[in-house]
Amino acid sequence: MMGTVLSIDIGTSSLKAAYIDFDGKLLAFGREIYCPDPAFPGAGAREWEQAFFRALEKLHTQAPERGIDGVCISGNGPTLVPVTRRGEALPPLYWNGKSSLLPGAAEAPSFFLPHAAWFKENAPDDYGKTELLVSSHEWLAVQLGAGAVTVLPQTAYEPYYWNDDQCRLFGLDRKKFPPFAKMGSVIGTVSAEAASVFGAISGNRLKRGTPIIAGGPDFITALIGTGTLKSGDVCDRAGSSEGINVCAAAPLEGAGGKTLVGGKAADSLRSLPHAKEGLWNIGALIPSSGILFEKYRTATGQEHRPYDELLAELIPVTTDTDIFRNLDFSLGPQKAPPLNNSEFRIPNSALEPGRSVLCAMGFAVRSALRTLDASGFPVTEMKVSGGQGKNPRWNQLKADISGVSLVAGEIIDGELVGNAVLAAAALGAFPSFEEAADKMIRIREVYRPGNAAFWEEQYEAYKFGVRP
Repeated sequence: MMGTVLSIDIGTSSLKAAYIDFDGKLLAFGREIYCPDPAFPGAGAREWEQAFFRALEKLHTQAPERGIDGVCISGNGPTLVPVTRRGEALPPLYWNGKSSLLPGAAEAPSFFLPHAAWFKENAPDDYGKTELLVSSHEWLAVQLGAGAVTVLPQTAYEPYYWNDDQCRLFGLDRKKFPPFAKMGSVIGTVSAEAASVFGAISGNRLKRGTPIIAGGPDFITALIGTGTLKSGDVCDRAGSSEGINVCAAAPLEGAGGKTLVGGKAADSLRSLPHAKEGLWNIGALIPSSGILFEKYRTATGQEHRPYDELLAELIPVTTDTDIFRNLDFSLGPQKAPPLNNSEFRIPNSALEPGRSVLCAMGFAVRSALRTLDASGFPVTEMKVSGGQGKNPRWNQLKADISGVSLVAGEIIDGELVGNAVLAAAALGAFPSFEEAADKMIRIREVYRPGNAAFWEEQYEAYKFGVRP
């Protein structure tokens, strides 16, 4: 069975969309960065919709003759969009935004309800006129014609979303939260209105009646799209932030949901159900990863330089270890690298601040891997997903610094592949999403680590904040 999926991912800083066929081939791709309203702290539904318009136009330009057999959407989370009775989308309650914990709610496992509780407490009028609270991907699915649902990755995730008891604990109206639907199920079809609005921009390829398949939270669809589906598999999902996710047969003892294991946030682990029932995801979160490099680019006036050009300058030859000999190791692992010109020390080379930032990013990964290893989850290979994985130079340097191999797929955006995998299975091309993943995921390259002794020496120096 042949077919094409319109795969969409609503990220924190940009929307990505692609045409991916049932063989796993990328036919068209578009990424649209948001230009949010300065009055709000982040992009809202209006910016998401505009980005979707622009991305859809790009896809049609690249593959004008391609039809769309299904639509599947993923999104950042736990983010909630308040939708009023009139259908107006209010500013989102972002996953990294403000939250409130009422007395007795500290042990509640929900990731979503603390944000909703903050919304009720600080914007009571808006909360009062809100009819539904949905995630970003669920909101766009409704705009296309789907019913209002909450997409659940699998049944074990229900406590991490909400239930009647937790809603009462937070003092929230349970009716504002839509019913659960299973990830990978068909939740509706493209409506006549949506086909009229979006059809022209897609060359009338997005037709009325096209099935809409439930995607899910982006980190879950990235696990599926990288093939991190059996015990021992590891995914490195690296963009502005970074998460190293180990597929495990059992949860980490002492770590459930928001319970963190480890001393520092960057070296802590979280245990959650996996996309597959019966498996678990052990995650190490690195909150400031790619964002460090973005701040370096901005601070040095290089934000418009292509990544490959800048990295080629910062990493002329990765085997030439002398280029890293004069880095500022006094920062240590507890501190962020200097991020503006006034904070930069006088370097021996104009390139050293950038190299210090790259090393800090790599060392954070190495530290997270050590925490996983100490907790019984040794890692020798990681499947890469996200924007950082699109640059071969950085992939090789990260492999060298971290000491593990990086596996890059032909489509590096695991969320988009995961959506296509879910849709292909839902449309009957494969008996299950596991079999779809096995057939559709293609490996492009493996980056193997080198210079092990050198990077061990550098990491130990960085760890203790002294020069080697």
